[in-house]
Amino acid sequence: MAVSRTPDRSRGGSVVAAGIKTLVFDVLGTVVDENGSITAEIATAFADVGMDPAGALGLCEAWSRQLTVLIDRVVAGEEPWRSNDDLRRAALHDSMQALEVDGLSAATLEDLALAGHRPRPWPDSPAALRHLAGSFRVVALSNADFAQLVDMFAGGNLVWHCVLSAELVKSYKPDPVVYRLVLDLLDLDPRNTLMVAAHRWDLLAAAGQGLRTAYVSRLGEGVAAQGDEFDIYADGLADLAERLAGSGS
Repeated sequence: MAVSRTPDRSRGGSVVAAGIKTLVFDVLGTVVDENGSITAEIATAFADVGMDPAGALGLCEAWSRQLTVLIDRVVAGEEPWRSNDDLRRAALHDSMQALEVDGLSAATLEDLALAGHRPRPWPDSPAALRHLAGSFRVVALSNADFAQLVDMFAGGNLVWHCVLSAELVKSYKPDPVVYRLVLDLLDLDPRNTLMVAAHRWDLLAAAGQGLRTAYVSRLGEGVAAQGDEFDIYADGLADLAERLAGSGS
């Protein structure tokens, strides 16, 4: 699993963020610890039936890769849209077959398939979002289904001014239509809108629609490439809040 890049603290901050009115957040991996939470659930399921919990990380990584493959097929128009829950269920089945993992009951597998409803927030997320909401409009824009978002936000005490799911346009990020959704539906000027994410692909796609960008370093969520040019680099959401201090309208 990749280890995130150490942010360059000499870049970004209130000067760069001047004029920003709305913060649009990726959720999975950025606000909640998707991989860590799902790995923990798999480890518990393995332990309950006497399987080695150490194998949980490998299954989680394979599951994540296969989910990305299925999402990419939808975005490319190669497959019809299916809910995130349905794609997760199919990706889990495919990954378990590929790794020859056996021994879990049908009920346990269905419970794991719904793990997308239960990821834990990163420790700094709830307080940082509340703080940022005092100066900016804070909006969630996620590939997760609305049903998943309701459950994870309620369980994680995460509060937003607006929550949008790619489900509304029957596609997934990085399809440009998802970023246009938030801009058009909320009548936002992309020059005054900051996309916040822990994934470079998400930020690059958002930048392609004119949004400004903030890369948030999260353990295990990939790295920013050497040539990437984002407006802000932050070591978590608490650090992002500090960098944006004084720039809200």
